[in-house]
Amino acid sequence: MTETTPGADEVAKRRKSLYSALAALVLVAALAGVFVAVGGIDMVADLLAGDADSNEIIAPVPPSDPAEPGDGSAGEPGASTEPTASDEPTSTEAVDDGTTAQSTSGGTSSGTASAPVAKPPTADQQQRMYAEQVASQEQIGKLVRGEITSFNLGTVTKSGSTASVRITANYSSGGSISGTMVLRDYNGVWYFSSITRDGNTGSTPSVTGDSGVISAIISAQASNQDIPKAIVDGGFKTLTINGVSSGSGTASVRITLSGGTAPRTAGTITSVSKDIGGVKHWFITSFAKN
Repeated sequence: MTETTPGADEVAKRRKSLYSALAALVLVAALAGVFVAVGGIDMVADLLAGDADSNEIIAPVPPSDPAEPGDGSAGEPGASTEPTASDEPTSTEAVDDGTTAQSTSGGTSSGTASAPVAKPPTADQQQRMYAEQVASQEQIGKLVRGEITSFNLGTVTKSGSTASVRITANYSSGGSISGTMVLRDYNGVWYFSSITRDGNTGSTPSVTGDSGVISAIISAQASNQDIPKAIVDGGFKTLTINGVSSGSGTASVRITLSGGTAPRTAGTITSVSKDIGGVKHWFITSFAKN
């Protein structure tokens, strides 16, 4: 068997391949050195395992939108360090009229104190108002039924907290009758109490006031003081009835007041009804200015 010896060309090719392999190894070694020098191993480790001090990847916080400020926490974007009106301490001070006003330390408040609320009549006074209107059913009933065309308002006599107004009621059927309208001052508020003809001097009936009717009288009359005050001051001489609108439990009497020192005024007398002993009774809740 004859042994074949590689030729010169084959040896040259093998050497060339060896030199290429050695050059590639040298290049890889050089690149590895550069990779280590720039911390490549740590970068790869961080990417695979996260930050060395934390297991969370913390995303950068974008700057706050000016239109959506933070909640004011310290260090939060958008938090304001300037004091505001709500940051200033407030105190509540008592006012002589029974209301309260809020003041701000270090400055003057621009708000105005609410109007004082009148103290309601006592329980006895409320019962008296209710009973006196029950005793006035003759004239209140005629007013609500449209049987009265006008009232002439005469002399006003004040005695303590009571104002008595002399009146003449003129009827749609003809004729007239004289009498007295009484208003009473309870805690600075004038309330209508009664309207009776002369000769009707019977005692006030003993009745238990209905809480709903009494509440309506107190709230509505306390809120409508222009006309009662003007009547007590003698500002009107004539009260004209312009018409009546009635419902199942309410009645509105359209009126005009004139002839005195007060300006001519249009208004409404409002009444509500209550069944007492099977008989419908009417109660005037307010004289309201339109």
